[in-house]
Amino acid sequence: MGPVVRSALIFVVALVAVPLFIVIIASVSGGERLTFPPESLSFDPYRALLGNEAIRSALGRSLIVGVEVVVLSLAVGVPATIALVRYKVRFRLGFAVYMILGVATPLIASAFAFLVLFTKAGVLGSLWPISVGVTIVNLPFLMFSVASSLASLDPRLEEAAATLGAEEVQTFLFVTLPGIMPGILSGTIMVFVLGISEFVISLLLSTVSIQTLPIAMFASLRGPPPPEVAAAAGLYVIAALLVVLTLTSLKSTEQFFYRAD
Repeated sequence: MGPVVRSALIFVVALVAVPLFIVIIASVSGGERLTFPPESLSFDPYRALLGNEAIRSALGRSLIVGVEVVVLSLAVGVPATIALVRYKVRFRLGFAVYMILGVATPLIASAFAFLVLFTKAGVLGSLWPISVGVTIVNLPFLMFSVASSLASLDPRLEEAAATLGAEEVQTFLFVTLPGIMPGILSGTIMVFVLGISEFVISLLLSTVSIQTLPIAMFASLRGPPPPEVAAAAGLYVIAALLVVLTLTSLKSTEQFFYRAD
């Protein structure tokens, strides 16, 4: 690794790590107001966060949205990706372009379109319209991840299973699905994190009674930011770190899914 590449790597790591470090330090601020550097260190912001009914409810709604986004993305994204990658579907290119329009369209434009659509449908005031909107926008991330795993899966494994008498369903369940599971897991984690942290779509589609955590955090910033806002941001950072550590602790994804006798 040359000095230019090393310097660029250090710069990128610092660019990503410094804001996270600031959030974590600010989340344990012991003062009455959010300051950096903090006047003292304390876990009181997290205690205040857990004691705040509005924040707790918003966190629960964000988790519900994240789970619904995962379910919808898996139900639509995995079959669609397999069909587009493995089978000769008519107008395949057109379908592929259509599926990624959510991420290609400016987010604010998509959010306004969802607002008009769901307002005319009379379904605003529920969480599921937010979940549908977030799924449409972030579905390509799951599809890209699954498509990458499909591209690296040796098709001879499926051919061997068919030669040995396995039916199509058996081949999918015991050969194809384990082979693309790393891509499914990566895409699932990505859309879940994007689902619980989505702001623009949630801002336009949520009401006062169904605010998600990012919207509740934003609403609290209209005055001096309380320390529990940083604690909520710290929860996002901690959750992301736990996800990364869990995946890296599996040693090898291939060893995890293909166990020797």
